Formats: sequence, C-alpha cells, structure tokens
Amino acid sequence: MVGTVSDEVALRLGGMLRLFSRPHHAAEAVVLGSDPELVQACRELLELLSCHLHMLRDAGDLVFSGRDVPRNARFRLELAEGLGPRAEEPRLLRDQLIWDQ
Repeated sequence: MVGTVSDEVALRLGGMLRLFSRPHHAAEAVVLGSDPELVQACRELLELLSCHLHMLRDAGDLVFSGRDVPRNARFRLELAEGLGPRAEEPRLLRDQLIWDQ
C-alpha cells in the first residue's frame, strides 16, 4: 500500500538533485571547452554524476508515483542494490586527480 510522502522528502530530493547537478553542468562546460588536460577526467565525472542523478530521479519517481505498478518493481530492485562499486568511484577519481597534480 502506498502512503503519503512528507514534504521534507521532496525538499531533500530536490536539494540532492541540485547538489549533483551543479558539478555535472560544470564538468559539461569543461568537456565542451578547450582544456584538453581535464576533458577525460570530466567525462568520467559526468558519467559518475549521471549515475547518481538517475538513481535520485528513479527514487523520486518511485516514491512520488502514488501507485504500485509493475514498472516500479524494476526501480525498487535497482535502488535496493544501491550504487554498489560505483559509489566508490568519485573518491577514486578525486584521488587520481590529486595524484596526477
């Protein structure tokens, strides 16, 4: 049975989407820009941030759908697994960039 979702959940979800969207847009600008030293790192960062943004959007779709439909079962399974090894990748990319300096 689907219950009522608190306003706080929507506010926190929106905040997290904005949090991940800012660096995503900044990395897009570098990839489209002319700094070849950063392009590959920004592409990797874009991929990681996109994964996080998709997970957040899927979670929002699931929570706010208000219905228990078959398509939501796939979202539930994906979200239950979490980011898995991908959760560690932003830290690894950061460490690599610090090491390369």
